Amino acid sequence: MPCLTKAWFTGQVVQNQTALYRTARTILKNREDAEDAVQEAILAAYASLDTLRTPESFKPWILRILTNRCYDVCRRSRPTVDLSDVENVLCASGTDCTEKMSLWQAVEQLPDDLRTPITLFYYEDLNIRQICSVLNLSEPAVKTRLHRGRAKLRELLGEEGT
Repeated sequence: MPCLTKAWFTGQVVQNQTALYRTARTILKNREDAEDAVQEAILAAYASLDTLRTPESFKPWILRILTNRCYDVCRRSRPTVDLSDVENVLCASGTDCTEKMSLWQAVEQLPDDLRTPITLFYYEDLNIRQICSVLNLSEPAVKTRLHRGRAKLRELLGEEGT
Protein backbone atom coordinates (compact mmCIF):
# COMPACT_ATOMS: atom_id res chain seq x y z
CA MET A 1 0.00 0.00 0.00
CA PRO A 2 1.38 3.45 -0.84
CA CYS A 3 2.50 5.69 1.98
CA LEU A 4 -0.49 7.73 3.10
CA THR A 5 0.94 11.11 4.00
CA LYS A 6 -0.47 13.96 6.00
CA ALA A 7 -0.85 15.98 2.78
CA TRP A 8 -2.78 13.13 1.13
CA PHE A 9 -5.04 12.79 4.17
CA THR A 10 -5.67 16.54 4.27
CA GLY A 11 -6.54 16.54 0.57
CA GLN A 12 -9.00 13.70 1.08
CA VAL A 13 -10.65 15.49 4.00
CA VAL A 14 -11.01 18.69 1.98
CA GLN A 15 -12.40 16.74 -0.97
CA ASN A 16 -14.99 15.04 1.26
CA GLN A 17 -15.78 17.87 3.69
CA THR A 18 -19.26 18.51 2.29
CA ALA A 19 -20.17 14.83 2.51
CA LEU A 20 -18.86 14.66 6.08
CA TYR A 21 -20.79 17.70 7.25
CA ARG A 22 -24.01 16.76 5.43
CA THR A 23 -23.91 13.24 6.87
CA ALA A 24 -23.30 14.51 10.40
CA ARG A 25 -26.03 17.13 10.04
CA THR A 26 -28.41 14.47 8.74
CA ILE A 27 -27.89 12.31 11.79
CA LEU A 28 -27.54 14.99 14.47
CA LYS A 29 -29.83 17.75 13.09
CA ASN A 30 -27.77 20.38 14.90
CA ARG A 31 -25.06 22.50 13.29
CA GLU A 32 -22.78 22.69 16.33
CA ASP A 33 -23.02 18.99 17.15
CA ALA A 34 -22.43 18.12 13.48
CA GLU A 35 -19.33 20.31 13.32
CA ASP A 36 -17.98 18.79 16.54
CA ALA A 37 -18.64 15.25 15.29
CA VAL A 38 -16.86 15.96 11.99
CA GLN A 39 -13.83 17.33 13.83
CA GLU A 40 -13.73 14.35 16.17
CA ALA A 41 -14.06 11.94 13.25
CA ILE A 42 -11.23 13.61 11.34
CA LEU A 43 -8.95 13.36 14.37
CA ALA A 44 -9.91 9.74 14.97
CA ALA A 45 -9.41 8.91 11.29
CA TYR A 46 -5.97 10.45 11.20
CA ALA A 47 -5.00 8.61 14.38
CA SER A 48 -6.08 5.31 12.83
CA LEU A 49 -4.97 5.97 9.24
CA ASP A 50 -3.01 2.73 9.31
CA THR A 51 -6.33 0.80 9.39
CA LEU A 52 -7.37 2.14 5.98
CA ARG A 53 -7.01 -0.86 3.67
CA THR A 54 -7.04 0.94 0.32
CA PRO A 55 -6.83 4.65 -0.45
CA GLU A 56 -9.80 4.31 -2.83
CA SER A 57 -12.09 3.44 0.07
CA PHE A 58 -11.27 6.60 2.04
CA LYS A 59 -14.75 8.14 1.76
CA PRO A 60 -16.75 5.15 3.07
CA TRP A 61 -14.06 4.53 5.70
CA ILE A 62 -14.17 8.05 7.14
CA LEU A 63 -17.97 8.21 6.83
CA ARG A 64 -18.14 5.04 8.92
CA ILE A 65 -15.96 6.66 11.58
CA LEU A 66 -18.16 9.77 11.43
CA THR A 67 -21.46 7.89 11.73
CA ASN A 68 -20.12 6.04 14.76
CA ARG A 69 -19.21 9.40 16.35
CA CYS A 70 -22.64 10.79 15.53
CA TYR A 71 -24.43 7.81 17.05
CA ASP A 72 -22.24 8.18 20.15
CA VAL A 73 -23.47 11.78 20.45
CA CYS A 74 -27.07 10.60 20.01
CA ARG A 75 -26.67 8.03 22.77
CA ARG A 76 -25.20 10.61 25.14
CA SER A 77 -27.83 13.27 24.62
CA ARG A 78 -31.49 13.37 25.38
CA PRO A 79 -33.71 14.12 22.41
CA THR A 80 -34.91 17.71 22.35
CA VAL A 81 -36.38 19.88 19.64
CA ASP A 82 -35.68 23.57 19.34
CA LEU A 83 -38.84 25.25 18.09
CA SER A 84 -36.81 27.57 15.87
CA ASP A 85 -35.61 24.48 13.98
CA VAL A 86 -39.14 23.41 13.06
CA GLU A 87 -40.88 26.75 12.58
CA ASN A 88 -40.24 26.62 8.81
CA VAL A 89 -41.91 23.23 8.61
CA LEU A 90 -45.00 24.15 10.62
CA CYS A 91 -47.75 25.61 8.49
CA ALA A 92 -50.51 28.01 9.32
CA SER A 93 -53.92 26.40 9.55
CA GLY A 94 -55.66 26.08 6.22
CA THR A 95 -52.49 25.60 4.17
CA ASP A 96 -51.23 22.33 2.77
CA CYS A 97 -47.73 21.72 4.12
CA THR A 98 -46.84 19.20 1.43
CA GLU A 99 -47.25 21.82 -1.29
CA LYS A 100 -44.52 23.98 0.25
CA MET A 101 -42.15 21.22 1.29
CA SER A 102 -38.85 20.91 -0.54
CA LEU A 103 -37.21 17.55 -1.13
CA TRP A 104 -34.49 18.23 1.45
CA GLN A 105 -37.10 19.25 4.05
CA ALA A 106 -38.87 15.97 3.38
CA VAL A 107 -35.59 14.05 3.75
CA GLU A 108 -34.97 15.80 7.06
CA GLN A 109 -38.37 14.60 8.31
CA LEU A 110 -37.55 10.95 7.71
CA PRO A 111 -36.77 8.81 10.76
CA ASP A 112 -33.02 8.46 11.42
CA ASP A 113 -32.87 4.87 10.18
CA LEU A 114 -34.27 5.92 6.78
CA ARG A 115 -32.77 9.40 6.47
CA THR A 116 -29.12 8.35 6.72
CA PRO A 117 -29.18 5.71 3.94
CA ILE A 118 -31.19 8.05 1.67
CA THR A 119 -28.67 10.85 2.25
CA LEU A 120 -25.66 8.62 1.67
CA PHE A 121 -27.16 7.12 -1.51
CA TYR A 122 -28.63 10.20 -3.19
CA TYR A 123 -26.60 13.10 -1.83
CA GLU A 124 -23.20 11.45 -1.28
CA ASP A 125 -23.33 9.02 -4.23
CA LEU A 126 -22.32 5.99 -2.19
CA ASN A 127 -23.30 2.61 -3.57
CA ILE A 128 -25.19 -0.03 -1.59
CA ARG A 129 -22.00 -1.84 -0.53
CA GLN A 130 -20.39 1.36 0.71
CA ILE A 131 -23.53 2.23 2.69
CA CYS A 132 -23.46 -1.27 4.20
CA SER A 133 -19.91 -0.59 5.32
CA VAL A 134 -20.62 2.90 6.66
CA LEU A 135 -23.73 1.89 8.62
CA ASN A 136 -22.65 -1.65 9.50
CA LEU A 137 -25.80 -3.11 7.96
CA SER A 138 -26.45 -6.00 5.61
CA GLU A 139 -27.20 -5.36 1.94
CA PRO A 140 -30.87 -6.40 2.30
CA ALA A 141 -31.25 -4.05 5.28
CA VAL A 142 -29.86 -1.10 3.31
CA LYS A 143 -32.08 -1.89 0.31
CA THR A 144 -35.12 -2.16 2.57
CA ARG A 145 -34.35 1.18 4.23
CA LEU A 146 -33.86 2.86 0.86
CA HIS A 147 -37.17 1.42 -0.37
CA ARG A 148 -39.02 2.53 2.77
CA GLY A 149 -37.33 5.93 2.65
CA ARG A 150 -38.42 6.48 -0.94
CA ALA A 151 -41.97 5.44 -0.09
CA LYS A 152 -42.05 7.79 2.90
CA LEU A 153 -40.69 10.64 0.75
CA ARG A 154 -43.42 10.06 -1.83
CA GLU A 155 -45.96 10.17 1.01
CA LEU A 156 -44.50 13.33 2.51
CA LEU A 157 -44.38 15.04 -0.88
CA GLY A 158 -47.94 14.02 -1.69
CA GLU A 159 -47.09 11.61 -4.52
CA GLU A 160 -48.67 8.41 -3.24
CA GLY A 161 -49.80 7.33 -6.71
CA THR A 162 -46.33 7.41 -8.32
